[in-house]
Amino acid sequence: MQRFSARWARLAALLVAVTLVGPTAVAGVAAAAQDAEGKVLRVHHITYPDDFDPQKSSFSNEIDILALAYEGLTRQDTELNTVPGAAESWEFNDDGTVITFKLREGLTFSDGSPLTAENFRYAIERTCDPNTAGEYQSILDDIVGCADFYGLNSAGEGTPVTVDEAAYEEARSNIGARAIDDRTLEVTLRAPAPYFPTLASLWVFFPVKPELVEEDPDNWWQDPANHVGNGPFTITGIEEEQLITFEANEEYWGGRPQLDGIEYVYQPETAVALEAFRSGDLDIAQLDPSQLPEVEGDPEYLAYPVAFTGNLAFNLTQEPFTDKKVREAFSMAFDRETYCATIRNGDCTPTLSWIPEGIPGSIETDKYGFDAEAAVQALAESSYGGPEGLPEIRMFYNSDDPAATPRAEWVAGQYRDILGVEITLEPTEGTALVDLRKNPETFPQSLLVGGWYQDYPDPQNWLSVYWRCDATFAQRFAYCNEEFDKLVEQGDTTLEPEARTPFYEQASQILVDDVPGPFLYNLNQTVMVSENVTGYTATNLDAEWPGQFTSLLTLDKTEDS
Repeated sequence: MQRFSARWARLAALLVAVTLVGPTAVAGVAAAAQDAEGKVLRVHHITYPDDFDPQKSSFSNEIDILALAYEGLTRQDTELNTVPGAAESWEFNDDGTVITFKLREGLTFSDGSPLTAENFRYAIERTCDPNTAGEYQSILDDIVGCADFYGLNSAGEGTPVTVDEAAYEEARSNIGARAIDDRTLEVTLRAPAPYFPTLASLWVFFPVKPELVEEDPDNWWQDPANHVGNGPFTITGIEEEQLITFEANEEYWGGRPQLDGIEYVYQPETAVALEAFRSGDLDIAQLDPSQLPEVEGDPEYLAYPVAFTGNLAFNLTQEPFTDKKVREAFSMAFDRETYCATIRNGDCTPTLSWIPEGIPGSIETDKYGFDAEAAVQALAESSYGGPEGLPEIRMFYNSDDPAATPRAEWVAGQYRDILGVEITLEPTEGTALVDLRKNPETFPQSLLVGGWYQDYPDPQNWLSVYWRCDATFAQRFAYCNEEFDKLVEQGDTTLEPEARTPFYEQASQILVDDVPGPFLYNLNQTVMVSENVTGYTATNLDAEWPGQFTSLLTLDKTEDS
């Protein structure tokens, strides 16, 4: 049942209508809107998610739905320290290969039913299940038997299959996760994994009810009634492409949130959203870089760094990007300084490496930075001999917001003017582009932009999770370097924190040398936040809106009058 207020049904419809008739119609939103009941935070989003099934999701606009309605064994505080979530404590055995979580006493789901260690064991099993075919399966490779279980699906990510029943049951029984009793979960690891307590905060650990999921494993998440979670809020309404509503969870172990509810309003045009914000119909609105000069100096404008690196992503199975010299040329022909300062109006910082400054494993380098002459020379030294020998190059980008098109045109112009390469631009609707990116068979030839938002503050998340040969993400665009894999394996299994860092730094240098997709910039998130909104701390995990992970209990706003 879709249970959301008539007021927000009207608002969502009006926002869509405004897209057709232009920003001047935003006044109609305010005129038609009635007051929401209680303290409801109204948050603008640009792109509607492809799905939000905890054991299948991977994109930030999926995860920020799930993080309201569910909670893992651990969580991060506002300083990004790993702290107890559903588990009150955890401990490793002497060699670091077994970790035991002790759940809080009296935990319940949002419907008041008991939440036990078995629910978290099931979340692990479902993530590893070859028929789930989730996008984050490989993140649990540390758990004994997980890779062997999902590896039964030889068709790969995104392709659920039916495997031999005996092999399936044997592999399922070998997963290293056991519910010792209602409050005790034991996880056996292939090797020491000092970051595992932090990893246990991720959505793949979010407990879903088997009886609700298994009736329709592919589509259960589309019904809000099936999201019986354990987070600070519950999902109460889903209107595809328009609106998702949440209410405070009275059963949450940490107490009731200050807010009565949260509403995610989906509007692809940031100009429309900004007008709705100024009319009082949104409390938080995401901005496009093109809008920053307009809002600079506004007391409700907020910019904060997020742990994100953007890159020009290449499909390494498609020409001409199979040739490293071509990749070098494309990296050196990209003027990052101008792109960040002028084209993006200062919302990013140029980078030539993958892990952002300040995170262990980050390195400084000047390799393959902007150098027009060197770019031309590298292309001439490639197997294509210059621009005239290249095949057609198609560059895909998210066209949900019209402001993205001038940026793509500028980049294409750089390659035309510097390298003599004509780029065919492929504007693509956001949800469709996400779908293309998830499948190795359809990953774009080139993509402006790819990149990575940090899941948790550890170099293992930046390197092993994304770039390792058997990682879900690297397989999408076919990156693999065995020497890189050996280094990150050493970093991942070393228990002493300081001793881990050199391995990650060496691996980071390999990435720079391989130039799998030119690293471009680190990002600031830019939003408008109503002066009536209080109680939040913006962290570098908050890719969509400030406070989305660590401030859910303290977020507050002046009650609508």
